[in-house]
Amino acid sequence: MSQHLPNIFTVKHFQFPYLYKFAGQATDERILYITREHPLILAFRQIFIIIAALFLFFIGYVITMLLGSFISPSTSSLIQISATLVAIVFIIVGFWWTSVLWRKGIAVVTTKRLTKFVYITPWNHYNFSLPLDMVVDTGAYDKGWLRAIIDLGTITARSSAVSSGVSTDDPSRVNKKYFFIDNIAHAEDLHHYLHKLLFAFRQDWTKLENYRPFIPNLKGEKRKEFMQQYPEYWS
Repeated sequence: MSQHLPNIFTVKHFQFPYLYKFAGQATDERILYITREHPLILAFRQIFIIIAALFLFFIGYVITMLLGSFISPSTSSLIQISATLVAIVFIIVGFWWTSVLWRKGIAVVTTKRLTKFVYITPWNHYNFSLPLDMVVDTGAYDKGWLRAIIDLGTITARSSAVSSGVSTDDPSRVNKKYFFIDNIAHAEDLHHYLHKLLFAFRQDWTKLENYRPFIPNLKGEKRKEFMQQYPEYWS
């Protein structure tokens, strides 16, 4: 693997060709697709941070109003300033925290496996991988009407491994029978691509070196143009 390839955790926007590297990647392992949660998910989380910060700010002023007759004007001002500073720091830290977790939360499809990195803090993470030869089938679905409207879906891959727990939301999913990629765009198209990839893998896995990567919205004439532009790929 070339040492000049960029690390996936430092890339803001992924695009073809997927010339990136990640920890544990084999020298003959090629990335077919790489994605992370939709930016709208990050925006929603940061909106909640702003709401929480405004609540902290509001509490400071409510306290000064309730204690107005019992505290001096200087103390009242100090409480209000403190509440303002706490709210500002909360927003700054919250935006940084959620941005780092979002940027580092990555899912990858390669010629050998499905893998994802789930960060619970900016420094601690889980790494889940499912080899292609252990994938029984895949599926795609929407979680609720809002995510369906904005075209956010979840990819599931069922493993041939025996289930050993109850599935819950990440990162505490302990059901080893299912592999999840949540809140991504083009989930249904990726599901169809994985179905074709698995079929090709089971026919002759040695030919995947030149298998076509997944590129969102590559359909019809666009797909024909791509195959003409990159004749080294097949699918």
